[in-house]
Amino acid sequence: MTLNVCSRWVGAVLLACGAAVAAWAATPGHTTDFPLIALTDTTPTRIELGAHLAYLEDPDRKLSQEQASGPLQTWVGMDRTSPNFGFTDKAYWFRFALDNRTDKTQQRLLELPRAFIDDVRLFHLHDSQLITKYALGDEQPFVQRVVQHQNLVMPLTLAPGVHQIYLRMASSGTIEAPLRLWEPAAFQAAAAKEHLLAGAVLGMLVVMIVYNLFIYLSTRDINYLYYIAFVASYLLFWSTLWGYTFAYVWPNEIRWNSIAVPVFIASACVAASLFADSFLKLRRFSRPLHWGVLGLAWASALLLAGSFVLPYQLIIRVNSAMILVVSVVALVCGYWRWWAGARFARFYCLSWTSVFVGVSVLTIGKFGLLPSNFWIDNASQIGVMLLVLLLSFTLADRINTDRSLRINAQAVALAHAQKARASQKALIDSTAQANRELESRVQERTNELHDALEKLQTLNAQLQRLSNTDSLTQVGNRAYFDEALQTEHKRASRQKQPLALLLLDIDHFKSINDTWGHPAGDACLRYLADFLRQKVQRAGDVLARYGGEEFVVLLINSTLGDALDVAEELRADIARLEIPIEGRNLRITASFGVASAIPASLTSTATLVADADKALYEAKHHGRNCVRAAVPRISTRQIS
Repeated sequence: MTLNVCSRWVGAVLLACGAAVAAWAATPGHTTDFPLIALTDTTPTRIELGAHLAYLEDPDRKLSQEQASGPLQTWVGMDRTSPNFGFTDKAYWFRFALDNRTDKTQQRLLELPRAFIDDVRLFHLHDSQLITKYALGDEQPFVQRVVQHQNLVMPLTLAPGVHQIYLRMASSGTIEAPLRLWEPAAFQAAAAKEHLLAGAVLGMLVVMIVYNLFIYLSTRDINYLYYIAFVASYLLFWSTLWGYTFAYVWPNEIRWNSIAVPVFIASACVAASLFADSFLKLRRFSRPLHWGVLGLAWASALLLAGSFVLPYQLIIRVNSAMILVVSVVALVCGYWRWWAGARFARFYCLSWTSVFVGVSVLTIGKFGLLPSNFWIDNASQIGVMLLVLLLSFTLADRINTDRSLRINAQAVALAHAQKARASQKALIDSTAQANRELESRVQERTNELHDALEKLQTLNAQLQRLSNTDSLTQVGNRAYFDEALQTEHKRASRQKQPLALLLLDIDHFKSINDTWGHPAGDACLRYLADFLRQKVQRAGDVLARYGGEEFVVLLINSTLGDALDVAEELRADIARLEIPIEGRNLRITASFGVASAIPASLTSTATLVADADKALYEAKHHGRNCVRAAVPRISTRQIS
């Protein structure tokens, strides 16, 4: 009853906050079919848009933006603070208007904090003209997102005046639209806090996995293995549901990302069922209950396999229902064992009560029966975190119980052993042997911890390598190039071999950004980087993004003549490229500056870069789309 009252109180507070925001944003001319939000110098840095939306159902998923905005369509004002239509096969259109009442252009970010929406399309209109169009969703590679964030984030550039925003959503799972409008700085600050919280949750789960893994290795108790499997499944489920794995682990694996959530739900159900059967000792307590729980484990295993072949819209619904069934059965079994006298089941019951409440709230919310808010969205996370902690206490409590039973048994054995000194001495010797084995096991665990620390150092080294990659083009960045240049310069100096440097710059790149937009410019840079990566494949050669629209190629053991040949070939190939941008092909050219030298005491890396940069300036000055070489600083005999 207390929990019910608290839930109602929290819901009332959230509804009151939503009503206050709606009252603040309402302006004269605000209608139910096209809500208007005023943007002034005093507008909050974050606006929850749920109460400011109008929506339109698209049962056949066939409406275009022009058709959706036509006079024949009936738009409905949103009657909830956080739109949630649950599992549905329909597409939904949302629209609202932003009135920039200042005299300057404003930048805003529209965030959809739901990573698992298949298809999201945004249309930004101003004076009936389409200004911006985005196509996002989890069915596209992560690198194609205009803002590299685990949520779907869409930048909006708002000139003074009224702007109409249309948003279309379609998905094989749930349709939720708790949209937020941010100022960029506020969004970055909030994202940093969100990542910090996610890191804390991730760290806690990893610590629990590692800790209990060591206990399992010491005790070989199968319950710890089931517990670890459950926590690991939840960790991957949570990370996937909130988009972290798609952002940082498998950004290009669209097919796998689309089925990962039901896969991890099913694996969690398998582990939870096996844990309940083993921990509660159902085989000895009740054979029918034992086989029933094992049947749930097998059914979950079949759902795990089915996640790879069955339609997502079917398997996600079945898996969501299955986790409720598993939670209920695990809870009922626990209370039954506790009622029957199994004292060790008390923490188990408390832990599954918390997860049952959390998962139930989340699942009911996914079916659209509850409004989306912090408590609803994180109900399962809160419940499972309590489950993880309490199950760890449960396992420890059972160990203590078993230990108490063993101590009592030893006391009885000692009482009988007092009748014979020989038996007492044998018991003492046995205890000494057990202590020696325990010390040996402690030493083994210490060595395993040392190995784990060495693996952690290896992972840190891998992270360092990732820091040398340019996030936009996925080639080496400036820091990577500087380090490679220093290394190859020293090597060439020792071996008296020539070292060549190609510095290339995209011609008229600013006009590309001005004409096509910065997303097109970014796409152009990525396309050129992919092309150069295919061309620069000789062992030891280095390709990097030098900065802006400039790329650099370092050629080892290459004379000036060799480098000029390579540069001319690249220049000609680039001029023939056709880069697809928004349904059209973009042609670009590039200018090259080439320098080569045999490093000696009078030459340095800065000298080589300066020579190439000077040659690049000459290429730009003499009409662009050409190759210019720096005047050699060493003799022709040395170069050749």
